Amino acid sequence: MNVGLVLYNGLLPVAGLAARCAAPFNGKIALGLKGRVGFKGRWKEKSGLLGRRGPVVWFHVSSVGEFEQAKPVMSRLASRLGPSLEIALTFYSPSGMSYFERFDRSTRIEAIRFLDYLPLDTPANARFCLETLRPDMVVFVKYDLWPNLVVESARRGVPLVLVSGTLSPGSRRLAWPARGFYASLYSKFTAIAAISQEDAARFNKDVRPGVEIVAAGDTRFDRVCERIDASPVKIAPAIAAAKRTWIVAGSTWPKDEAVVIPGFASLRRAHPEAGLVLVPHEPTAARLAEIREALGRESLEFELLSSLQDDAAVSAPVVVADGIGYLAELYRCGTIAYVGGSFTTGVHNVMEPAVLGLPILFGPRIDNSLEARELVELGSGAVVRTASDFAEATSALLDDPARLRRKGDEAAGFIRGGCGAALRCVDLIERCLARKA
Repeated sequence: MNVGLVLYNGLLPVAGLAARCAAPFNGKIALGLKGRVGFKGRWKEKSGLLGRRGPVVWFHVSSVGEFEQAKPVMSRLASRLGPSLEIALTFYSPSGMSYFERFDRSTRIEAIRFLDYLPLDTPANARFCLETLRPDMVVFVKYDLWPNLVVESARRGVPLVLVSGTLSPGSRRLAWPARGFYASLYSKFTAIAAISQEDAARFNKDVRPGVEIVAAGDTRFDRVCERIDASPVKIAPAIAAAKRTWIVAGSTWPKDEAVVIPGFASLRRAHPEAGLVLVPHEPTAARLAEIREALGRESLEFELLSSLQDDAAVSAPVVVADGIGYLAELYRCGTIAYVGGSFTTGVHNVMEPAVLGLPILFGPRIDNSLEARELVELGSGAVVRTASDFAEATSALLDDPARLRRKGDEAAGFIRGGCGAALRCVDLIERCLARKA
């Protein structure tokens, strides 16, 4: 661990310099650097406002996805411990911070009394953060660990808990030379709540005795059900009024669109009533221009989501989402879903369309998603590799309405059956707090 940490700390100045050099050309990096300016003054001021009548639990999340996983744990912990609990929440990514401040439409958790960016993970910053915030526990989510913060927390006797912990068979954290480094980090934790029995077994293989490792499940199941059940959002009137059978393609990248768009054009020859809602992962001007060209090549007319009027049904067969924050709601319009990312780094979130009862298609890269693999085993999910595959799979479902409903119901049942992880994580956190007390 010492050698690994020395190497890690030796590379930090290089990473910091690289980020500053890249900032003029990357708005996200620039925003992250700007958000960390003056963090010491803010941390001191915000920490001074904490009442400290009960435990201060620090949750660190990387970005939006990890925040969504942490949210059901935070809300249930607040319900369990009452108003004396104070939660500190830090983000690594400006995307996460922006989402929390601008797009988190669900009920805010009142127990969150401290919010800021996590500064660069230097030994000095780790010491400053822990001395200033003085948390009773630090909770990490999924796999966004910061070595100096982990090491310094353990040195000070601050309990460390990992929730929704995942260690997939192909993880780089299991390969040399990272394996020993991460094994040492995980061994400093008080407890790890893994997303499955298989992940718990992989953690157990390398972690020292004394770390409590449980298969608690994935809190995303709880969160996705909460969001769907509590959301007041209705299907966009203009889309609903079109009386089409909508296929919603979410979080798409160019390689996804190269399959979905011509595949949909082919499907329309047999099912002219079908419609496509296309939701690109990043709807920048450049990406929207690429999509416009791809649709034009297939002679497919489209309308932008932002241009729809509530009193007029969509006339074009394709709707393109040109903003962010709508995907979960747009899945409500669908009968079948396609989830993108599965031709690049790995499939995106399949849980939102599944809980809404939509059979799901995706590309071949699904090793990163336990849920996608389970849906394939259930027959409610299917891999498509070509435009012909897409057209055939969607046509087969539309040709058999009973099978379409059954596969959708099975997908929803799978997600509902996975709920309960958040309460198991809260039980684990409470045990660790009690042991510290």
